[in-house]
Amino acid sequence: MLTPFEKRPVHLFAYVLAIIFAVEAAVMFALPYVVPDTTSDMAVAFVDAIMLTVLLSPMLWVLIVGPLSKLAELRQEILGAALTAQEEERQRLARELHDGLGQGLTTLLVGLRTIEEMTHEEAVKGVARDLRRIGGESHDEVRRIARGLRPAVLDDVGMVPALERFLNDVRQAYEADAFLTVECVDRPRLKPDVETALYRIVQEAVVNAVRHGRAKRIAITMRCRADAFELEVHDNGQGFDLNATLNRRTGTGPFGLYSIRERARLIGGDAVIESSTNSGTRVLVSVPLSTKT
Repeated sequence: MLTPFEKRPVHLFAYVLAIIFAVEAAVMFALPYVVPDTTSDMAVAFVDAIMLTVLLSPMLWVLIVGPLSKLAELRQEILGAALTAQEEERQRLARELHDGLGQGLTTLLVGLRTIEEMTHEEAVKGVARDLRRIGGESHDEVRRIARGLRPAVLDDVGMVPALERFLNDVRQAYEADAFLTVECVDRPRLKPDVETALYRIVQEAVVNAVRHGRAKRIAITMRCRADAFELEVHDNGQGFDLNATLNRRTGTGPFGLYSIRERARLIGGDAVIESSTNSGTRVLVSVPLSTKT
């Protein structure tokens, strides 16, 4: 339940001002009894500042710092829950696409092949062949969409094979040279939520690179440091003005950049984004080694 101050922040503002005024008045009243008359003005001001700080610190902590800390924690919890729900919904949709529409298209393709093999009419054979080609393309598209929503390989064998399959789809769809390099002795396997977050970060960075940056070369590099696991996405696209983009306040704001940073923060890591016009973009995510399984 919200407190009266949380419902009406202006009341909190007025309350804080009143307390500051009262405390300062009390300090000024007490100063003559605390410092001798011969004390210099600078020393009096210094004592005044110390007394004001000591008296106001507990009040400011209770009224401002404490609630803001709780608000930040609540924000992280809500964001984490939202991303978890998003992943669960992605997984459900991917499963339904694969098991429902995908299986239905497979059955249709088998039926069309049977018709093509059984009939002796060349016209019927041609129609069945054309329909089977269209059905095959639709089946491949359904599988691609399902993998984009939630690749089963991510849950089964981990992030590295999932990223390799995703980059293969990128190469085919955008004709871009996208490749993955793993600079680790052993292929790393992190906690499931960490792998999911890193996979989504790479997905966001790569899609932004080929769609908006028009990149033709994207390099993804994994590094195993002594105290952290690093994931870097570097492209040769047209880049952008990072500060101007982050400060933009429109309906089409830089949600992808915010998503990368927030996902990294939720798994206890940090994301650094570097870009400038005509010089490509670099995304570096560092995750503490404690997140490994």
